[in-house]
Amino acid sequence: MNVPQKLFLLDGSSFIYRAYYGIRDRSTSSGLATNAIYGFTRMLLGLQQNHQPDYLAVVFDRPREETFRRQLYAEYKANREQAPDDLVDQIPYIKQMVEAFNIPALDAYGFEADDVIATLARRFSAQSVDVTVVTGDKDLMQIVDDKISLLDTMKDKRCTEDDVVERFGVPASLVADVLGLAGDTSDNIPGVPGVGEKIAAKLIQQFGSLEEVLRLKRFVEGKKRRQNLAEFEQQALLSKTLATVRYDVEIAVELNQLACRKANLSQLIPLLRQLEFEELEIAFTPPPVGVVELYSDGSGTASGPGGYGVVLRYGEHEKEVSGFEPQATSQRMEQLAAIRGLEALTKPQTVKVFSDSQYLVRGMNEWIHGWVRNGRLNDPDSPDALANQDLWQQLYALAKIHTVSWQWVKGHAGHPFNERCDKLAKQAVVDGIRSTQQELIAQVDAVQTSVSYQHELVNVDNSEPPQPFNADDDGQFKLYTELDP
Repeated sequence: MNVPQKLFLLDGSSFIYRAYYGIRDRSTSSGLATNAIYGFTRMLLGLQQNHQPDYLAVVFDRPREETFRRQLYAEYKANREQAPDDLVDQIPYIKQMVEAFNIPALDAYGFEADDVIATLARRFSAQSVDVTVVTGDKDLMQIVDDKISLLDTMKDKRCTEDDVVERFGVPASLVADVLGLAGDTSDNIPGVPGVGEKIAAKLIQQFGSLEEVLRLKRFVEGKKRRQNLAEFEQQALLSKTLATVRYDVEIAVELNQLACRKANLSQLIPLLRQLEFEELEIAFTPPPVGVVELYSDGSGTASGPGGYGVVLRYGEHEKEVSGFEPQATSQRMEQLAAIRGLEALTKPQTVKVFSDSQYLVRGMNEWIHGWVRNGRLNDPDSPDALANQDLWQQLYALAKIHTVSWQWVKGHAGHPFNERCDKLAKQAVVDGIRSTQQELIAQVDAVQTSVSYQHELVNVDNSEPPQPFNADDDGQFKLYTELDP
């Protein structure tokens, strides 16, 4: 089975603003604001690590004064304030970062980023490529189809055709018709007075297009609404034109020019250091020769389901490991993450384990040999028996196979691998609960089907079939049901 290749088109201007307002109060020691640069850089790195696209490009807006929409309507986006000065100062660094990542940066005179994205998305999806547009902009919902989807990485939500209908009440091809009637305050598109999105969607559903609504306006309910449709007909048509993305931008880009490439480290590392993003350097710095770096993290509650995530690095190679435990404490999941990572090694190695669990790191660095001497590691009947003794024993045994050093890292503070492991662990919990629920439901259905079949064989009428088990008394079933994501 051939897996379609993946093209990601990033709406650069949209994410610059989202990074700027999403992260505050970050600057260099010299006073240069870096919050937008940092957020944008983290997003680029996460996009490549988490989705591993085959092709990638960042698309930027030209100055709005240069766009054809401003020529058509002088008030287009005129309600928007100028970018804050501290954001303006960061934009050149963001573009340097994109260049250092070795990602093509695209724009087109006279057009907005949305038009370039729409043109490329349609062009390359026609070549059997799955296209993902990374954006938080609702306007791009009009380009969604079975080959093109939107991804909001900040909300970790993908927008498909069904999501477009849920948001606008119409399929993607009619989104601009709705906006033509309702207008769009964020872009200062006027629309028709007195017609909001809900009414606009209802009219488009009823008549099929904005043009048909205008042609058959005499059948629209409400005298005032009919008057407005007549009076503002040309404004509605203009609004639709302003809201409609273009698919005909002349931009000479071939798919192979967007192929993902390794970052230009000679440019990237000095830039990260200049901006004081040292914690991100590790993502681009391979482990020392002959050393396996193992990053691990666990996610769990006091006694409920838990997950673990591991990233193994050797030279330029990486491997992810994750899993689920139905009953586990957070401490046990931290230990289990390291165990599963070490078990993934096929032969003795020199390993450097990184974890944000001081319990794990101090245990293996400082306490383990004392536990061995006083018997706490191997005597389950001792009054001082070690908690989680079974896992400590496994770690101790694995540490004898490999040459292991243990290092604590500050968790969830921008560390690219710790946060990646944390995300793997949390996703493992979600997937594990869902999978277990499905298995339990299938088991219940199978037992009930069997009971029903036997009930028919004995021909006992007007009696309830015996229940396979009481769900309230089955702790696992109840737990998964309550924690259904």
